[in-house]
Amino acid sequence: MATPPPCRLCLATPPGLTSDARAAEAFTVTLAAALSGGDVASVLLRGSDGKALAAALAALRAPAQDAGAAFLIEGDAEAARRLGCDGAQVVGEPGVLRAARRALGAELILGADCGDSRHLAMEAGELEADYVVFEGAEIETIAWWAELMEVPCVAAGGIELATAPALIAAGADFLAVGRAVWEHPEGPAAAVAAFNALMAQRG
Repeated sequence: MATPPPCRLCLATPPGLTSDARAAEAFTVTLAAALSGGDVASVLLRGSDGKALAAALAALRAPAQDAGAAFLIEGDAEAARRLGCDGAQVVGEPGVLRAARRALGAELILGADCGDSRHLAMEAGELEADYVVFEGAEIETIAWWAELMEVPCVAAGGIELATAPALIAAGADFLAVGRAVWEHPEGPAAAVAAFNALMAQRG
């Protein structure tokens, strides 16, 4: 039996960075520490409607990409393409996904946040989303998707080190983590290292 591919870590920034240029600049230290802790597949900049979006991108995009992580914007595919990002993550509704794919073209990454809806996730897969996000979904949903579908799935929603092993075992391709990294008592690098250690046990 083939060994399943490793689960990988996706980092979601704290909310508000696109509305506060100083906060975004200060966060570069935290992000750099996290990226130094081990493998990170992507960094998602949460919120794309703030007046400091350009400042947040200027501060955070290059460090993420230089570390080998894809840099994605939440919610605005047109801005993602215009501003040199690797893609966007949008609400997983058909009309939104079609518009996002047109804006991104075929080469940039399109993620679909489907909440806990299996139906939306299946539609997203048919509409050429590169991955689907299950936000707060039950373990059974992750396992069902991993068993039947080829499109990668991201488990998201308050994931902690204590809850990660069950999601990894269920077959999640990625874990989207925020607070558990940024607020880890030993720092973000230690958190990323700890998540990677859990993921290394898969298979």
